[in-house]
Amino acid sequence: MKTAQQIIGLPVVSIFDGNEIGKVKNVIVNASKGTIDFFVIDSGIRSLSGGVIPADRVLGIGEYALTIQTPDDISDIVKIPAAIELMQKNITVRGTRVLTRKGSLLGQTGDFYVNDEETYNITGVEFIPANSDTSSGIIPRSSIITFGKDLLVVQDDFIEKLIKSPSAIEHYQEVEKKNNAVVDTVASESEELSILDNIIPDDTELAQPDDNILPETLQSEVQDTKDHELSAAELFEQRQRQYLLGKKVTKTIYGLSGQVIVQEGESITDQIIEAAKENGKLIELVMNYEG
Repeated sequence: MKTAQQIIGLPVVSIFDGNEIGKVKNVIVNASKGTIDFFVIDSGIRSLSGGVIPADRVLGIGEYALTIQTPDDISDIVKIPAAIELMQKNITVRGTRVLTRKGSLLGQTGDFYVNDEETYNITGVEFIPANSDTSSGIIPRSSIITFGKDLLVVQDDFIEKLIKSPSAIEHYQEVEKKNNAVVDTVASESEELSILDNIIPDDTELAQPDDNILPETLQSEVQDTKDHELSAAELFEQRQRQYLLGKKVTKTIYGLSGQVIVQEGESITDQIIEAAKENGKLIELVMNYEG
């Protein structure tokens, strides 16, 4: 994690010949992606005042230098229309006013932080409040709506989500990733249920126990079960199992590690359904049966 100011001024070193071939003069920000896409290079050795390095050509950014493979990784900016277009937009991020979604101006930006491991995405922006009553800190990327030439547009509740120190940015990002992963998992499961619900007929009935032929103890247990409301997902799973059990599989299905979950021609059992679920192959199972 580095600030833009820590990157600007770094020597540019070619590891091919071990020579320092310039210094980072500036960075070019892609506002739509929230990333640094190009590094502007200046050098007194070669005529590189108009030279840029695409971010995907950078090998790494260390404490001492920005490294590239060869001097050829530096291109003339006039040969890269995308770099010219971004430069003309002049998105500096630093020193712009901070505007909330509902239109309140609360301060301005300082430096901004960048993930210096390959992606070069902006992870946070320093917030300098207009008055002492407002907290200062680092605006997390998730609270930023728009990187503009004159304004940084942020969520209305960004003050509550300010990060107090640079070292906390990575922790905040990990929490965000975990939260997003949970949301994605829930969404994926909901989508799978929706797909399966469309595949399996709605008229599949669950087998109901006959209270008259059960011993009293079992009747009591059955009644307790009836009294317990099942969730929609549980009801769906029961209906799904009831429908699939005994069907013949028309295709051999393999698990994530290459193991056979079920052979073509086998009858579907509870164990096969469980194995298909664990390996993310339930939809494939439902799409390949007969009988």
